Amino acid sequence: MLDLLPFSPTWVLVGLCAVLLYLYMVWPYSTFNDLGIPGPKPVPLFGNYLSYGQGIAKFDKECYKKFNKVYGIFEGRQPILIVGDLELVKDITVKEANTFTNRRVKGQGEFFDGGLLNIKDADWKRVRSAISPTFSSGKLKQMALVVEKCGDNFVANLENNAKQGVMFDLKDLSGAFTMDVISGTAFGVDVDSLHDPNHPFVANARKLFDFNLFNPILIVLFLFPQLAKIFSAMGLNMSVFSTKALEFFGAAVDNVLDMRGSNEEEAAKRVDFLQLMLKAHNEELDKEMPKDVEIKSNAVLFWIAGYETTANTISLTAYNLALHQEAQDKVIEEVDAVIEKRVSPKSNLTTRTPATTHVTNSNMMAFCATGNNFPPMHQKSSQWCVSFRTHSAKSAPKTAKMPPAMFSKEEKESRDPYAYLPFGSGPRNCVGMRLALMELKFALAKALQKVRFVTCDKTVVSILLDEASSLKAE
Repeated sequence: MLDLLPFSPTWVLVGLCAVLLYLYMVWPYSTFNDLGIPGPKPVPLFGNYLSYGQGIAKFDKECYKKFNKVYGIFEGRQPILIVGDLELVKDITVKEANTFTNRRVKGQGEFFDGGLLNIKDADWKRVRSAISPTFSSGKLKQMALVVEKCGDNFVANLENNAKQGVMFDLKDLSGAFTMDVISGTAFGVDVDSLHDPNHPFVANARKLFDFNLFNPILIVLFLFPQLAKIFSAMGLNMSVFSTKALEFFGAAVDNVLDMRGSNEEEAAKRVDFLQLMLKAHNEELDKEMPKDVEIKSNAVLFWIAGYETTANTISLTAYNLALHQEAQDKVIEEVDAVIEKRVSPKSNLTTRTPATTHVTNSNMMAFCATGNNFPPMHQKSSQWCVSFRTHSAKSAPKTAKMPPAMFSKEEKESRDPYAYLPFGSGPRNCVGMRLALMELKFALAKALQKVRFVTCDKTVVSILLDEASSLKAE
C-alpha cells in the first residue's frame, strides 16, 4: 500500500516548496492580530491590494467606518498601520519624529534615488537643509514677480473664455498656470503653457500622472520588492512613471545646468530652486552622491509634487467659491483693499489676507491634496509603515463643500490642529508648502480682480469625488 503513495524525492521537494511558498505569502498577516489591531482580512500574497480596485478613497472610508480610528492593512506582504487618531498622529509626526524618520516610497525607479522622498537619515537632513532656504520669505518675495506674471496670463485666459461664453475645464488652465510657475520659480524657464497648451512640458507632465494601480510594474514593486531591485540592476525600467517623460524632464534639467555652467556670473544672479541647489552642492554638500543624480532627482520631484496637487486645489477652490457667494464677496473685498494699498509690484499680493486664507484652508481641508501622506517607516522595523487618514477624523468636514467659517478664529481654536494636514506635519512636512500657498492665493487674487465664479445649470452642487483620490472630481 505504501508503494502507491508518491513519496519520491521529487514529490517531497514539490510539497516542501508549496509549504514554503504558502508560508512566504501569509507569514506577515498575523502582525496586527497579535497586537490586537483590527483590519480587513488580507488575501495571500496580495494582502488588501486588490481592494484598491474599488478606489483607494472608497476603501479607506469603508475601513474607517468598520474599524474606526486605527486599523491595519497589507499592501502585498507589507504591514501598514492606518492612523486617524489625531493624538497618535501628533506623537508620530512630532514627538516620535526621530523614530519614524524615513519614507516608504515604491515605484519611482532609480531616477529618483537622490530625491527627498527616497534618501534617508543623514542624507535626507543634508539635502533638506540645502533646499529649505529656497522657500524663505526673502526668496519667495523675489519669486512673487514670476508668480504674478503667470497669474496675469491665467486671468487673461479666464477673461477670454468669459467673453466668448464657452464652456471650458478650469483644471486645464490652472494646470498650465501651475506648470508656468514651477518652471519659472524652479528653473528660470519661461514655458508659457497658458498660451501653448500643447507645449512639451505640459504634455510630458500629464504623462507622469498617467498610471493606474494595476500597472504590472507597480504590482511587482508591491508584491516582490526584491525582484524589482534585480530587474533595475538588469537595466529594466521599474518606475510607474513614463520613461519618456522622465527622460524629457531629465534632459530639460541637464540643458538648464549646461546653460548655467557656461555663464556662471549670470547664473549667480538667479533666485530659483535649481540655482540654490547648485550653490548648496558646491558650498555645503559632500561628494558621496554624484551631483547630477541629486540635483536632477529633486528638480523633477519638484515638478511632480507641485503640478497636479496645486492645479486641482485651484480649480476646486474656485468651485467652492462659486457655491459660496458670500465667502467670495469677502475675498473680493479683501483683494480690492490690498490692491488699493499696494505701493509697488514687488510688494506681496497675498500677505495680510485672512479671508482668502480662510477660504483656501477650508478648501484644502475638504479636499485633501494627496489623499493621504506618504507612510513613514518605523526606524527599528523596516517591515512597519504608518499612513495617516486624518481626513476621516471626526473634526474633518463631512461634505466636500465647506464654508470658510471652518477656519474662523473661533473654529480654529476649538479644533485639533492635527485634523488639518494638507502639507503633512513635523520635520518632514512639505518643503514647498509656502510656495504652493502663494501660487494658490495669487491665482485667486488675480482672478477675482477680473472675473467672478458662479454656478450654472450644469453645476453639480453635491460634487462626487473620484474614488481613487479625495481631490479629483469624477
